[in-house]
Amino acid sequence: MDKKYWEKVYSKQSEEEKPSLFAVFIAENLGMCGKKLVELGCGNGRDAIYFANAGAKHVDAIDQCENIINLLTYRFQQIKNLSFHCQDFTCMEDVTKEKKFDIIYSRFTLHSISKEQEQKVIQWAYQNILSGGSFCIEVRGHRNEIFGVGVPVEGETDAFILNDHYRRFLNFESFCKELTSLGFILSFAKEQKGFAPYNNQNETYIRIIATKP
Repeated sequence: MDKKYWEKVYSKQSEEEKPSLFAVFIAENLGMCGKKLVELGCGNGRDAIYFANAGAKHVDAIDQCENIINLLTYRFQQIKNLSFHCQDFTCMEDVTKEKKFDIIYSRFTLHSISKEQEQKVIQWAYQNILSGGSFCIEVRGHRNEIFGVGVPVEGETDAFILNDHYRRFLNFESFCKELTSLGFILSFAKEQKGFAPYNNQNETYIRIIATKP
């Protein structure tokens, strides 16, 4: 993952933003009351804060950028059901030891890691979601408008560097099969526009809710 890239991005963000449309979608469809949730790659914290304030029992927000984690921990220490952790979300064993979650939330993070790391994350997710819990994913796929743009990453498939930023684009059908082969049931799975419009742009994204029986 581009740690230096994201540290630079987050250093320019000093105020809390509104939650993403995906966070609102998840809260409205799954409910937050009494839920234990972990966010993989919390960024500026907006979604984790929203989930905590929406009634989650506890939210663990994970990001490897120490500068933003330190800032968020200080600014939101009054929210007692919210914890920020400086950690690489592809290596979660220590942070989540002896914890199980109702919701594992991943927005725009799986396309920032390699295929090998992605497989590790989804296997970890299945092992650490409670029965009846959900793995919630929003990510760039092959139908995204910038798929194939940039410099191909040597030794990787569907990964490109654009404006000094790494992105790997997932194949929707193959990714759905990966999840179901682990045992997940896909209660929602679509690849379309309208999920994350931004600055007059309306790109195509994958959105999935994968439930553990």
